[in-house]
Amino acid sequence: MKRNAFVLLIVLVLVVCLSAPAFADSQPARPVHWAQKFIDELALEHDIDSVFMDVDLNAYITIEDFQKIVRLVLDEGYEGAPDSVMREAVVHEFTRLWADKTGNNLDEIVTVQMIIYTDTDKIDPKYNHSVTIAYMKDIARGRGQGIFDPKTKTTYGELATLAYFTEKAIRDEIKPGVPSIVAGKLETRVSCGIMDDNVVFNIQLMSHYTRPVDLTFSSGQQFELVITDEAGKEVYRYSDGKFFTLALINKTLNPGEILSWKDEWDMTDKDGIKLTSGNYKATINILVYDMGGEKVDDSELTTTIEFSLNK
Repeated sequence: MKRNAFVLLIVLVLVVCLSAPAFADSQPARPVHWAQKFIDELALEHDIDSVFMDVDLNAYITIEDFQKIVRLVLDEGYEGAPDSVMREAVVHEFTRLWADKTGNNLDEIVTVQMIIYTDTDKIDPKYNHSVTIAYMKDIARGRGQGIFDPKTKTTYGELATLAYFTEKAIRDEIKPGVPSIVAGKLETRVSCGIMDDNVVFNIQLMSHYTRPVDLTFSSGQQFELVITDEAGKEVYRYSDGKFFTLALINKTLNPGEILSWKDEWDMTDKDGIKLTSGNYKATINILVYDMGGEKVDDSELTTTIEFSLNK
């Protein structure tokens, strides 16, 4: 009788041992956090374990960990900090870092005035411009369904995502190994924004030469601006209907100096139709005829900007 009981006990132990792995395998796998892929990407090039090792990605960040991730990924000498860990302040600081690393001035970047988020009115005016630029540069795109949620705290998952996309935006702006400013070159810049139902274009030609250069324009028209729609159809040309003096115009551009022009499009196409939506491309060509007998590469005198109308 005792022997039978002992055998039965052994059988029960074996059953439990054999079934335990099967039971473990039957448990649902722990879902992977949506931000894990960005952490994995960052970890390929940066030692970020001190911030993300065993951390709850849904927990709210600290200022100290924000500073750590910036030093590890973007700027090892970083001494700044966001005003708070609220999403609007954190996105603003990442956007400011992008501008600093790419040589941009946030205050000089003109943005197209459109409602990006349904809760835009809840964003502090101090951060609104930066949040718009962050959207334009793919640094931050909100929480989906048109919501930005500016007054909630930033999570570790969001911190990893913002660090990843800020680094990417910097790389996209300044290609690796290629300086942003090339000595002995001209640079054409343009920005645009909507003001009083007009798209306003601010056009600049900057000299990166270390000496003064003499520019000659063959007429009073010093630039051409052409806007096309998504189908490639021309909807606006700056020179249409305008008359320009035929006299040669000479300008001297000193090192680091900028020539500036402005143009306004009333959003009316060539058929007289007022356009209120759609994606458009503006191509700007600075019409330098001669530069002291020196040839100027067309790429230095031409640039393109894309923008959207959404009213």
